[in-house]
Amino acid sequence: MNHAPVILPAADSELARLVESICDGTIAPAERDRLESLLTDDRDAKLYYVAYLDMHAQMQWVTRGEEQEVVDSPAIDASVGAAVELPHQLDPEPQIPEPPFPSLSTTHYPLPATPFVGSWAFSCMVSAVIMGVMLLVFWAMKVTHHQHIAEAPSQSAPSDAMPEMVFVGRITGMVDVKWSDDPYFLPPLSSRAYVPLGRKYILSSGLLEITYDSGAKVILEGPCTYEVESTAGGYLALGKLTAKVVGGQWSVASAKPQAANQKSEIRNQKSPSSFIRHPSSLFSVRTPTAVITDLGTEFGVEVSDEGTTESRVFRGSVKVLVLGGTAGLPSSGREVILRENESARVEGGDEPRITVLGASAKTADFTRGMPTVTYKTLDLVDVVAGGDGFSGRRNRGIDPTNGQVGAMTPKDSTVLFGNGKYHRVEALPFVDGVFIPDGGKDAVQVDSAGNMFAGFPDTRNATWKPIWAGGMIPSNPPSAAFLGGIDYASPPHCLLFLHASNGITFDLEALRRANPGGRLLRFRAVAGNSSEAMSSPDGARVSADLWVLVDGKVRFERRDINGYSGAFSVLILIGDNDRFLTLATTDGESNAVHGDWTMFGDPRLDLMQVDANEPKDKRGGD
Repeated sequence: MNHAPVILPAADSELARLVESICDGTIAPAERDRLESLLTDDRDAKLYYVAYLDMHAQMQWVTRGEEQEVVDSPAIDASVGAAVELPHQLDPEPQIPEPPFPSLSTTHYPLPATPFVGSWAFSCMVSAVIMGVMLLVFWAMKVTHHQHIAEAPSQSAPSDAMPEMVFVGRITGMVDVKWSDDPYFLPPLSSRAYVPLGRKYILSSGLLEITYDSGAKVILEGPCTYEVESTAGGYLALGKLTAKVVGGQWSVASAKPQAANQKSEIRNQKSPSSFIRHPSSLFSVRTPTAVITDLGTEFGVEVSDEGTTESRVFRGSVKVLVLGGTAGLPSSGREVILRENESARVEGGDEPRITVLGASAKTADFTRGMPTVTYKTLDLVDVVAGGDGFSGRRNRGIDPTNGQVGAMTPKDSTVLFGNGKYHRVEALPFVDGVFIPDGGKDAVQVDSAGNMFAGFPDTRNATWKPIWAGGMIPSNPPSAAFLGGIDYASPPHCLLFLHASNGITFDLEALRRANPGGRLLRFRAVAGNSSEAMSSPDGARVSADLWVLVDGKVRFERRDINGYSGAFSVLILIGDNDRFLTLATTDGESNAVHGDWTMFGDPRLDLMQVDANEPKDKRGGD
């Protein structure tokens, strides 16, 4: 996604000084007028102003100490392949989820000796966050007055009153969220972010739950565009929403149709230019064609691309009020009360109309509860040793010249020569096949779908030792395997030993079938050329390359590594359509493969399991 450049003012510039003074409450009336003039005339000033206030508000909430709920981290089971059940929020996109997967050691990431907050790294992180926010806040380009950040102040408010960021709730759940790539849209900074008045959320897919301070819960289902218009409602321009409100009474006297001169603004799906108050103090949802107000209820609303609104009541009742072109209609023709299992469709145009549908009518499906999300860690060493990724099996080998599986002994420490073919591993359900990568003659087949890769170097079609999954390497004597000072041949660690030149391909689709409802997120491991390589007769000439391919395309490579290169992390995102994962190592200098002790330590696939947590009958039944 491309962004236009944002010009940062100097720290001692007039704009920076005025924005800082408005946040600390020391700005004078004349300075306020000057700031408003700068914001009116300068687009970059607007972006800087909004980004500064947004960051200022977020920092206030973080440092003030929350008096609300304290969410404790769940206990973590440190066993290999453990399933960890977490709260159902998940940080999206860039969305790379970061759940605490305990099975992968983090000891190769030493903790800093000095406190993180206040450190150089912390300062860099804060600077990066500020820059990221400023690059994304193009949605605020229409800001011309400070008051647009929150609700317009009352008539009695003094002209120099300091604008405030008004928070109406917070995000309480995210599942598989992908945000819009609209350059004017600013995604939330975290999965537990506070929800300010006027905030717009644009989802391309996934589920987002907002809990208002009043207790109302809203589930947005992407694709969806929703704007928080008040402390008791919002504007649904597109997509699906489910709202659950407990208790309360509705006042008919408070339900006033919008003024006629607001008609064009109400029907604007892109972005209302000002906040429109809802007709009730209870929760209500405005759409391009209707206002749905709860009477103590649970209901769903869907808005189509054309602006047609459909609402269904699961419990309680709601009032549906038709908007636009209704001045000449009797009240009976522009509003209805819907009760449990009833629904209505409101169509716009020059002559809007509302149609009430019976309980048996086919209507939209709505997500009524956030799913429970469980994170699992699939152990690929266990997979190669014959397990399902959770059984902790070890100490099995695969002959890359024929795909045969078996135990491995010191006598297997010999040079093996391939035949240039890809070999299926029939004995292992999640291993697609093995091969000796040699690019000396032609492209190499890397999976059973026939994907070819032409980037491997000339390795003389040779390797030393079969592929090994387990602990101690069965050499004579059995060998440890150190990377970054950690012996991955000893519990609780494990290793996938791919001495150059070797290749193995995992069947991702088979792993998905074995874990129904699961989504593979990423592959990760610690990799390198073991320090034992330096004891080889050719230690001074050790050189190897490591490769990670997905469906025959390179996702990671590291060239010319040896025992002095140290350990390095490998992290590969796995897409829903990715079919095969290939790990390979090749001899970097065609030196008869001696001493190229390459391996992947603690190789893991992270998997997210989503289990529905809603009534079976989405249309209202229990």
